Amino acid sequence: MGFTIFRGCMTALICLALLALFFFPSQHLSRFADGAGALIADAASALQNGDPDAIVLFEVLSETVQEEMPVLERFLNHADIDALDGAAARALTAARAGDTGAAFDALTEADTILRRILGIELFSWNSLL
Repeated sequence: MGFTIFRGCMTALICLALLALFFFPSQHLSRFADGAGALIADAASALQNGDPDAIVLFEVLSETVQEEMPVLERFLNHADIDALDGAAARALTAARAGDTGAAFDALTEADTILRRILGIELFSWNSLL
């Protein structure tokens, strides 16, 4: 009887651990993507309007990606995270150089990479069908 209770408790703990493995990384990725997506949109808007503080937004975007890389690399493909980091760095470099076309291209690439990561990694009913 004691072994059956132990087995039931262990089964419940394993099920909860598996649910946590699906839930918590997804929530972290959603929060990161919301923040990074907003930064990308704000940086593009500021660059388009000729705002001199646009470079600050590019720096914040690059720093945000750099800070989150160790966490994201625990559960995402490293190549995707490196590509996102590279696009954010290219956008910052182009914005500092005053090349708005290259900065927009890099921001568009970063946004595309971020959307692709979300499409692959986030659980949704559409991804199951």
